[in-house]
Amino acid sequence: MRTRFFVLSLWLTTLPLFAQNGTEIYLVDLTEKAGRLAVANPRNISNKPGYDNQPFFHPAKPVLYYTSMMANNQTDIWAYDLKTGTRTQLTQTPDAEYSPTVLPGLSHLSCIVQRKSNGDQDLVSYQLDKPAITEILLESQKTGKIGYQAWLNANEAVVFVLGEPNSMHYLNKSAGQDTVIASQIGRSLHRIPGQNAFSFVQQVGSSWKIRAFEPGRNQIRDIADSHPDSEHYHAWTDAGTLLESRGNELWRFDATTRQWQPVPLPTTLPRKKLSRLAVQGKTLAIVLDE
Repeated sequence: MRTRFFVLSLWLTTLPLFAQNGTEIYLVDLTEKAGRLAVANPRNISNKPGYDNQPFFHPAKPVLYYTSMMANNQTDIWAYDLKTGTRTQLTQTPDAEYSPTVLPGLSHLSCIVQRKSNGDQDLVSYQLDKPAITEILLESQKTGKIGYQAWLNANEAVVFVLGEPNSMHYLNKSAGQDTVIASQIGRSLHRIPGQNAFSFVQQVGSSWKIRAFEPGRNQIRDIADSHPDSEHYHAWTDAGTLLESRGNELWRFDATTRQWQPVPLPTTLPRKKLSRLAVQGKTLAIVLDE
């Protein structure tokens, strides 16, 4: 069964969601015991000049999807097999694809498709076992300029909507809902492991708060402060530990002490700026500047 979702409309001239500086994707082994984290064995899995970014693990398969720009400036979605170390180009179209996300149901991948013909950006699904089979989930220009998204199930999601200010909408497909939940938000949206809740980042005065939204209760609660000088990129470990990238450092939030603690990084990991993070089991993906 195909899953139909929401409209995506982005204009790179006004919404710089996909800044294309040179970046690399590294994988590191992640160990978590009694709330303490250790990372080791970094390896560069993109390993080419240019933009390699937006990692997303398949929840049930040893595959990492990511966005990669080729030498001809063509941007496509690639898949990295964690067992064999092989890279496979998943999309190959005249348009540009970004932000791969495995949809609930696990058989389809959604991504943002930027149309070269008119600048529109649509949300499109690709059948993972037959990538040539595609479907527009929703077209541009119908619900405003939507950027990032996170899914709770096949019916519920939160999305980043560009505006003055940027806002987070809660979308419920079965109920036909599109509700503004928060404004002045950042780009990091995630489902919180083990909870029917999303995490998001919101600017409050001069500070940034990491917050949780529980659709079932229609409640928002604070989780932690995000460092004001970071780019507010986060990820959750399977055990429910919150991570944040800050410059060339990685930090974890200790829910017991309510304090952030640095996570020591291997000396073999280049001392470059960290940005996006993704976690699956005992593997952490880190995006580093070249």
